[in-house]
Amino acid sequence: MTTPITLKNAAGTDCVFAVIRQPSAGVSAILSYMPAGATSRSQAVKIELSANIVNGRTAVASSVAVPYGRVRDGVYEKINQVVDFRRGTTPADVQPGVAADAEAFGRNLASNPQVMALFKDGFI
Repeated sequence: MTTPITLKNAAGTDCVFAVIRQPSAGVSAILSYMPAGATSRSQAVKIELSANIVNGRTAVASSVAVPYGRVRDGVYEKINQVVDFRRGTTPADVQPGVAADAEAFGRNLASNPQVMALFKDGFI
């Protein structure tokens, strides 16, 4: 049994994601979170994580899909979804500290209020 992964949503509430599929041999990991009150799997937030290592070069990617919709005649209808996609690569011959800097800049960029505003409103 795999331990679920807890992530905070925009409101700061803990959301527990079940690990639906483990990564292996070119297959990505799949995480899923069903919001409170959800009645359909199409309402689930899905995260896909992948990592590939070839000749010392590492490539990782994450994709988060958050659906939205409406209830019509008692049935949920998915209208669309918002997707956040991130990708990172590390060459085999990377110099010490460079990968750590890239990871820190990427992580801090994603949590910067001005960048968050860009993703939300389209403006820095």
